[in-house]
Amino acid sequence: MLLQPKVLLLPAVFVLHVGSCFGQNEIAPGIETARIYGNIYTYAYYFVDLLVGTPPQRTSVILDTGSRVCAFTCTHCRKCGKHKDHAFDLQASNTSNWTQCGAGCAGSCERDHCSYFQHYTEGSAIGGWWFDDLVSLGDIVGNDQPNHPVRGRMGCHRIETNLFYTQEANGMLGVGPSFGSQGTSVTPLLQQLYKDRKHIREHIFSICLAEWGGMLAVGGFNVSYHTGPMQWIKMLTSSSSGMGYYNVHLTGMQVDGKPVLASFGSAIIDSGTTYTYMGSMAYNALKGAIMTYCKGHNCCGGDCPQSTCWNLASAKVLDNFPDVQVIFGNVKTTWVPSA
Repeated sequence: MLLQPKVLLLPAVFVLHVGSCFGQNEIAPGIETARIYGNIYTYAYYFVDLLVGTPPQRTSVILDTGSRVCAFTCTHCRKCGKHKDHAFDLQASNTSNWTQCGAGCAGSCERDHCSYFQHYTEGSAIGGWWFDDLVSLGDIVGNDQPNHPVRGRMGCHRIETNLFYTQEANGMLGVGPSFGSQGTSVTPLLQQLYKDRKHIREHIFSICLAEWGGMLAVGGFNVSYHTGPMQWIKMLTSSSSGMGYYNVHLTGMQVDGKPVLASFGSAIIDSGTTYTYMGSMAYNALKGAIMTYCKGHNCCGGDCPQSTCWNLASAKVLDNFPDVQVIFGNVKTTWVPSA
């Protein structure tokens, strides 16, 4: 992803983290759900399972609100790492078809196959060939009401670089907004699920993220997952912006209740990363506010650094650092130091 000026990239876990995602009525008519796996520290991402093909083959994919491509490792990949699930074998599915070159191809033509290439902010990239097949959310294990398959367009990796090569998950499930994909013939998998009006009642998806795992729902949301009242933040999704992401207006930040003197602009909510990226002016202002607080509180129990990194005797020392309040209009959320 390319960041626009004055745009802050936030991990979606920051906004959606609720501590527990096991509420009542997890499966309801018109809503399909899938269990989310992973966490911030061990995996550094969250992922879901997909069942692809006939007979179905399981593949694990990172849940990413910052992109729209659904693609994963397939057999005969010339440069792919070893992942959690077996590589998808397209020849073993009797409902699969390669996407042909020509009018229906959104990418370039490679060896008579329609190809794709996707580059991500942190430097990793994936590339391969498009294909069509049946796909459903989640795994059949422990699911009393299996989700219904739809026909969707997905990508078979032929090359993975950097983190995509070393990660455990087999691929990526992009659930970004569809307006940024106008002019191409690839319909995001989320939009294909929305077309299944028999089983999906609303054009809504929700992500509940806990410290470990969570729940993805397509067709609605479940208020019983939340530990407190739900709060809503207006989303900036004007197609005229040309960004194609879920954007919100970040009003400001506070450290120990005192405003951070910086302009933050808009923020991209991105479930595919556990990092927060911001412009240098906003970053230096936030860092300076934390430093000022710690200098007045015995260096927060550590060694006050001259540059960026702190040396702490244990994780318990983090309790000495101040909370950071992040404000979206009338909604105020809190970054705790251990996060």
